Amino acid sequence: MNWIVRDILSVCDLMFKEGLVDQRAGNVSYAFGEDLYITRSGSIKGSLSKHDIVKVPLRGKSVLDERASSEIKVHRSAIVKSGKRSVVHAHPVATVCLSFERELIVPKDSEGKTILGKVRVVDYSEVLNGHIFSKEMIVVVKEHGVFAVGDTPFEALQLISVLEHSCKIELWSRGL
Repeated sequence: MNWIVRDILSVCDLMFKEGLVDQRAGNVSYAFGEDLYITRSGSIKGSLSKHDIVKVPLRGKSVLDERASSEIKVHRSAIVKSGKRSVVHAHPVATVCLSFERELIVPKDSEGKTILGKVRVVDYSEVLNGHIFSKEMIVVVKEHGVFAVGDTPFEALQLISVLEHSCKIELWSRGL
């Protein structure tokens, strides 16, 4: 499973370099079979190692759950409900800023429109059971951050990256 760990580490590095998370924020998971590989709680995203990835069961609980990301419940339910294999959670600043005033983010740039369409802003309670991910690939949690699902963590990260770019364009076009 070295490729799973390698992909998670790469995505966390990309998230940090792109400014989608600060050092301690965000988390990434990747399911394989009945196992879930997920970033460790409190891990430093700019300098992760293989020891920062925790392997837990996809369904059920494990004594290792305490070491895994505090968002483990969302990751498990999102993967099960979506049928996808990966979840990426980030705290992109421009997107979070727009979540203070919106219930729906509609990108104005052509790439955002084409790739994302519209992105819902929801309360945290709506992501906990994962049902939202049976219909949505990406959602913004009001005043918190973004969750995206994909077949790989790279696919989920791309959605978050496009959304943040679209939100920056909107804020900058307003002079903010």
